[in-house]
Amino acid sequence: MSERQLEAFAATHAWRIPFDTTPRYLAGPGDGRHVTHGLAAAGWTRTSDPLSPEIVLTSPDRRYHLQFDPQSATSAWWRLRAEPPDAKA
Repeated sequence: MSERQLEAFAATHAWRIPFDTTPRYLAGPGDGRHVTHGLAAAGWTRTSDPLSPEIVLTSPDRRYHLQFDPQSATSAWWRLRAEPPDAKA
């Protein structure tokens, strides 16, 4: 995935607010590898402890962080954070 494609995707989807999917079965089988393997192939890196059940992936530009936390008390297992484009690293 090119930098231009990532920017276009971010521009298109940045305004969307995520919602929990209920009932849970509508969200699909829940195999996180469908997400994590695709992002790893696109250059995202794991920035969390490999021995932890929590997974944190960081985008190549370090602007986006995806967290998978199966022990979350809120039942929202996936969280995506985005830094403003002008944020300093």
